[in-house]
Amino acid sequence: MSLDIEGLYLYTQVVQTGSFARVSTNLKIPKPTLSRKIQNLESHLGVQLLVRTTRSVRPTEIGREFYQRALAVIAASNDAQALVDKTKREPQGLLRVTAGVEYGMAVMSPIVNSFSKKYPAVNTELDLTGRQVDLPNEGFDVAIRIGPLLDSSLSSRKLGSITYGLYASPTYLRGAKKISVPEDLVRHPTLVFTRSRAAETWSLFNGEQEIDIQTSARIRANNYWVLRKAAENSLGIVFMPQFLVDDALCSNLLQRILPEWTSTEIPIHALYPAQRYLSPKVRLFIDHVIQSIQLQEGE
Repeated sequence: MSLDIEGLYLYTQVVQTGSFARVSTNLKIPKPTLSRKIQNLESHLGVQLLVRTTRSVRPTEIGREFYQRALAVIAASNDAQALVDKTKREPQGLLRVTAGVEYGMAVMSPIVNSFSKKYPAVNTELDLTGRQVDLPNEGFDVAIRIGPLLDSSLSSRKLGSITYGLYASPTYLRGAKKISVPEDLVRHPTLVFTRSRAAETWSLFNGEQEIDIQTSARIRANNYWVLRKAAENSLGIVFMPQFLVDDALCSNLLQRILPEWTSTEIPIHALYPAQRYLSPKVRLFIDHVIQSIQLQEGE
């Protein structure tokens, strides 16, 4: 059984003052309680630490040596508590985050930058990959995942959601057949993302309406930046997340087609290893991500 830190502290106070009564008064502890704490400490150690007389209290020989050790233990305990308190106030240490390549570059990169400026004592590592990272075994603190959550022992918080839209360049649209309804898409070359489950079938939704369009892929790629560049170069129509084309829309490199037709909302979650106490750096990072996404959506 481990030593009682409170008992150690009370013992050092009795040695320093040479009086149970004075410690009782200074610390506002009933004298019987104080005496019982010291007796419990002696019983735990199996030695007599103090010699008590009617006029004074003094440590035994072993009590003097134990007093020095007790001071060191208390100092170490105080240092440990101070470290925890500091971490609660200001998170620090290495934070390892993983996310998909496109979402990481477009969304997470600026969020990580602003988090790093806000909490300079945290060193952040952002790993962008298309694979499902095993957080506990690979030493990651947080994973940003798009799509439905699989059964997992990980804890999660929803960050928001994304939708897909149809896009093409103004130059392409000026020279192509008119697109008035989703069925018109079958007469156009498409730019297809190959990591999806049904790559060349686009599921479009408009309220309660749903339609599946079988596309004719002119270019296939496993990266949306490649497909966006192809669309900007007037090579066809792309169905991709809106967050990846906002700037292209503003600069008129791309235009939205059939804006009422989108994908369903796809959730985004932050996943982290389940634990009783979430570290401050992880908790504050997830809070920062949520706040940043909300600000972006409000713009």
